[in-house]
Amino acid sequence: MNEAYYELESRMERSPKQRENKAERSYKWVAKAGVVALWLLLAGSAFALAYYYVGGIRAELEQIQRTNQQHIADVNGKLTQLQGALQSNQELAAALQAQFAVVESELTAVKEQMSLAGDSLSTTAESKKALNERITDLSKELEELRKSIKKLEEAARVY
Repeated sequence: MNEAYYELESRMERSPKQRENKAERSYKWVAKAGVVALWLLLAGSAFALAYYYVGGIRAELEQIQRTNQQHIADVNGKLTQLQGALQSNQELAAALQAQFAVVESELTAVKEQMSLAGDSLSTTAESKKALNERITDLSKELEELRKSIKKLEEAARVY
């Protein structure tokens, strides 16, 4: 009887320990699951935060890219206008140089006529006066053309 009683007591003592082990195991499992869930929640939150942060940066970069494209288009338009203005100034300078050459040739022709006429012009005061006025007018026109050419050259240098 002693042995049976001892066995019975030993079985009884083992039963609560097994129950405690099961309870401890369930608490350990719940704790581990809680830690895993917490880490998953933390990782998901970090991913979501990084996703939205990178999305914001991407949107800002796209806005900067659009702004840069607009600025490039503006600069290209201004450059085209500047090239057109430079071309028109060059054409105007060429036309003024042609006029300058014509006035110079007329002035040379008048001087040659004066030298050929020589004495006969000195006797005729009216002819001499008319030729002198023509020479003066041509000289003034020549000076004005020189000034215009200088202005155009300065404008071309600025561009």
